[in-house]
Amino acid sequence: MMIGASFLYFFLPIFSALYLISPKPVKSRLVLVTGAGLICFADPMGLIAMAVCILSGYLFGVFIYNFRDKSVSKLLLVLEVMINSAVLLLFHRTAYDGSDLLAVLGHRLLLKSAVNVGAAVMPLHSIGYCVDVYRKRYRCEHRFIKVAEYISFFPVFAAGPILRYDKISPQLEERKTDISGIASGIRLIMLGMFKKLFISDTMLELWDDVGGVQISSLPALSAWIGILAFAFFVYFEVSAFSNIGCGIAAIMGFKLPRSFREPYRSHSFSDFCRKFNSTLYRWCKDYIYRSIKHRGSHGISEFFAILLTVLAACMWYGTSLRSVVFAAAMVFMLSIEKLLEKPLKKLPKIVRTLLFVVLLLTILPFMAFSDILDALGYIRAMYGGNQIAADVTSEYLISAYFLFVALCMLISGGVFGYVFKKKMFNNEYLQTIIQPVWVIALLIFCTAFLVSGNESLYRYMF
Repeated sequence: MMIGASFLYFFLPIFSALYLISPKPVKSRLVLVTGAGLICFADPMGLIAMAVCILSGYLFGVFIYNFRDKSVSKLLLVLEVMINSAVLLLFHRTAYDGSDLLAVLGHRLLLKSAVNVGAAVMPLHSIGYCVDVYRKRYRCEHRFIKVAEYISFFPVFAAGPILRYDKISPQLEERKTDISGIASGIRLIMLGMFKKLFISDTMLELWDDVGGVQISSLPALSAWIGILAFAFFVYFEVSAFSNIGCGIAAIMGFKLPRSFREPYRSHSFSDFCRKFNSTLYRWCKDYIYRSIKHRGSHGISEFFAILLTVLAACMWYGTSLRSVVFAAAMVFMLSIEKLLEKPLKKLPKIVRTLLFVVLLLTILPFMAFSDILDALGYIRAMYGGNQIAADVTSEYLISAYFLFVALCMLISGGVFGYVFKKKMFNNEYLQTIIQPVWVIALLIFCTAFLVSGNESLYRYMF
């Protein structure tokens, strides 16, 4: 999937018009066909993943429900999880440099020759649906089209949010499309495109500039600027596509959950996990952590539950070795945080937030670099190991990107959100003036970016 002029001026208006004028029974089929079309456009091989996830989710859901009081239902659930886990591993995206986990094992698959759209979301939907049927949270759905639409709901293909069947099912039955929903959707889409084109891509450019310097001669200031840019890039890249997905869904009459809640304002790593892609966090907690934890209450059981949960969450962003290493670093930080829980709680929140940010930036190189030695060398440079505090490159980075980094800090810090929640912006008359103006402004701005040739594939996370 590409954020480009063709998406903004061709795909979006045509799909929206067809969807809005279609009768209710046709809407579900239109969503399915559109999802399949997007997958095929990115890489026809991705249709295999789509078919496997939909068929396994529907069939195993029915079988598990029919054998719900028999031991065979557990075996069926295990098979369902194994099949969809294989889809995730075989079809899921890799990092932009091709650092795939299977490549480490000596297997470079043709399946990963291109982006397989939706391969991160559909397996989770399929597994979650079948686990809930097994847990008797609800009955299985016998209508194939409804299950297929839920599993392959294309607006969330890129970056979620991860949907729960029991939450989205009522909306699949009653799609309430209205003017306010369409307006809200357009605002979210434009906000997402602004984040992607203006902020995320700029932070990636800054990271590339720092990455162009040899690590052994990298000044400490440049290293901190670079890893800060990488942190902002990851956040704005993922949240941008999440905004766009929620916006498309809003036009279709769906209200999806919010996934990002100012994660860089967190006061701990556990708080960060809850705020950064919160729907993924809840999925991992419900279907991985609790499934392991309930088998034993001792410390070892909890440690393995946390380990596998964090590993699964990190692997969702790319099946590469860097995800495994970063997951290990996260588990280490969460363990230390748990051991020091009482003394940390005595610190003021602002101190805990600053401490968290510094520690997060310290371990982020493990996600940024494929080579562990490069990551360790970068961390060494951050803490002055190269005996260079700053140089001409550092001055250039500050002068060229200061305003962009400051804007990232304001947005991720929740300053804009706070301002817009003030009483003056809740005035209905002001909203009717301000909202159309900034949406049109963002449309013009994004169009200018696209026309100037700045359209790009989501290179790293997607």
